[in-house]
Amino acid sequence: MKEIKVHVGYLEDESWIFESVFNACEFGFIVLDHNQNIVTWNPWVSRHCGFVLESALAKSFTEVFPEILNGSLDRAIRVALSHGMSSFISSNLNKKPLPLRSIFGSAIQQSIKVKPLKRANGKTFCLIQIDDISSIANRDKQLLEQVFETKCISQKLAEEKERVQVTLDSIADAVIVTDEKGMIVSMNPVAELLTGISEEDAINRSCLDVFKLIDERIQTPVKCPVCECLRQNAIITNDSDHILLSADGQRYAVTDSTAPIRNSDGQLFGSVLVFRDVTESRALSAELNWQALHDPLTGLANRREFESRLGQSLEKARTLKQRHYLFYMDLDQFKVVNDTCGHDAGDELLKHIGAIFQQKLRKIDLLARLGGDEFGVLLEGCEKQAALKIAHAMQKAIENYRFIWHSQTFKIGVSIGITEITGKEAKASEILSAADSACYEAKDSGRNRVHFHESDETGASAHQQEMQWISRIQNALDKGQFELYGQCIKSLKAVTNIAGHYEVLIRMRGSNGELIPPGAFLPAAERFHLMSSIDRWVFDNVFNLIEHKTAEELPVFSINFSGMSISNDSLIEHIVAKLDTYPHLSANLCFEVTETAAIANLDKATRFFNVLKEKNCKIALDDFGSGLSSFAYLRRLPIDYLKIDGYFVKGIADNAIDRTFVETINQIGHAMGLKTIAEFAENDAIILILEELGVDYAQGYGVHVPYPLDNILGIPPAV
Repeated sequence: MKEIKVHVGYLEDESWIFESVFNACEFGFIVLDHNQNIVTWNPWVSRHCGFVLESALAKSFTEVFPEILNGSLDRAIRVALSHGMSSFISSNLNKKPLPLRSIFGSAIQQSIKVKPLKRANGKTFCLIQIDDISSIANRDKQLLEQVFETKCISQKLAEEKERVQVTLDSIADAVIVTDEKGMIVSMNPVAELLTGISEEDAINRSCLDVFKLIDERIQTPVKCPVCECLRQNAIITNDSDHILLSADGQRYAVTDSTAPIRNSDGQLFGSVLVFRDVTESRALSAELNWQALHDPLTGLANRREFESRLGQSLEKARTLKQRHYLFYMDLDQFKVVNDTCGHDAGDELLKHIGAIFQQKLRKIDLLARLGGDEFGVLLEGCEKQAALKIAHAMQKAIENYRFIWHSQTFKIGVSIGITEITGKEAKASEILSAADSACYEAKDSGRNRVHFHESDETGASAHQQEMQWISRIQNALDKGQFELYGQCIKSLKAVTNIAGHYEVLIRMRGSNGELIPPGAFLPAAERFHLMSSIDRWVFDNVFNLIEHKTAEELPVFSINFSGMSISNDSLIEHIVAKLDTYPHLSANLCFEVTETAAIANLDKATRFFNVLKEKNCKIALDDFGSGLSSFAYLRRLPIDYLKIDGYFVKGIADNAIDRTFVETINQIGHAMGLKTIAEFAENDAIILILEELGVDYAQGYGVHVPYPLDNILGIPPAV
């Protein structure tokens, strides 16, 4: 039974082809006359509005759909009929949509186009096109299924042809209709534009000559979908990978669907091809896919892509017995650039580093930025010696590189950890963890070097022992198994021998009562981010010992703080709260931070020091001389004491260079108004030289052996 109904007086000719397209379009068409009365609509409208066309013919549009009165659509219709202007109404702007519902009863979100139409006789009509954007993903398939559902051809072909021709001209998709031999019968303007051939030139030509496709991935010709549709007598649909070669030389990414046209008896007598230009959307999709797998700053693969490729390499190692290697690389001194010159300089440096790394790799190797200043390299099908050669070449290239930013020059290093992908690993994360551990070993052994991870029993045992420290440290924190000791910092210029300054040291009490030195557990605490908890424990327990004493009864206590702690806002707030409660004890507290930690977190260290200085605490810069650019940072840090690195102090009795170095640091410290403290004063010879050099304080076993802190408070130690 025919679906099209039109108001008498508007029909002149008949056209089964255009009636088929009009009736089966998977979006709505409504035609109004100049009085806004309904002339016709297609079955899609009937299906979703709940009215049959006969009940609405010749009625006012707002009478049939009062919901749109004074809304965006109502205004657009009036503008189209009175001023001949087209409108597009998105679902977001359409506050009064048509009352349309899907077959499941849910409201349809609508995108509506309103266009004026003028007949040759001067009569004005309004065409309303309604797109169901709530089910856009299935639109093509539904369109093709609906186009050919009609069972009879209208006897009024000429007038319907004129009306449907106007409709086809307004459709955004390209449409080509062929006969049963694949010869083109008609095509709409969009099809003319995309194929580069006019309808006049295309009629009676094979669709194979007009609609030429290639596969975007492999750039080879694709079988003509019309020919396949007619051969199989079935719908042929493609949603990706097709490129249309236009006669004018243009290339369009398209999605296309072809469906057979059958008469009421099911006999095949043609096909309809519908295709759409998706060049922009496909390019956007490709761009988004690229961005999802690459680092936006350096353009290198990101961690997600790297881990995916690592998983593939692991599978190859298992099944094909191939040998692969993984590099985990961490830049040395990168934070110095970031903190000194800002993140713009840091970003520029990362781009340069990525380019340098890439130059040392093979074309088949994968280089990725894993995050921050960390990079990864995946070497497939590579021997161990070749992998080591590449790693050393990359390390050397960075070592020789100088980064220049606004007249400042920086020397950068890189620590590289290497592990082999054997195929025995359970998952890719184990390989990445092994390479990360090797990189940590490279840093721990002096930075700017290459460390190869060997999967032997010794390495596994050491790693296991290190992991065990996590629970032991946490258990010691929970059960109070840490103990505080103090070591005197002796004045080399004071007349009296009474000790007025101690550094607070920490020890752990083992399960068998043994005393464990800090060198055994602090490296693991730093590795696994437990230093803030330990620093807080030390601070709280020092306060518990001194909070009920007067300032005059107490010496100065130096408390060591890690780089992690000076960046911990909650810990800083906790310290300030304690100092506010006991302000008379602030002058008895000195906070020590190593030079390397201060340089690595310069802005945060400066803030930390300033907060404590405001509370009348003292500040010491520990291990001074171990950094690369020490003197440049002194003026920024509000410190009281400069602790000379014991590495230089312990050799001053035998090494002239060490003595000169200590003397230089002492002079610079004094020039800046700082008190100097020499660590590792292990014997009388060293102490005597320190006195000669004018160093203010000495600390070490030659001065005082560490003693339990609670005993120090009750029993003055012999100095």
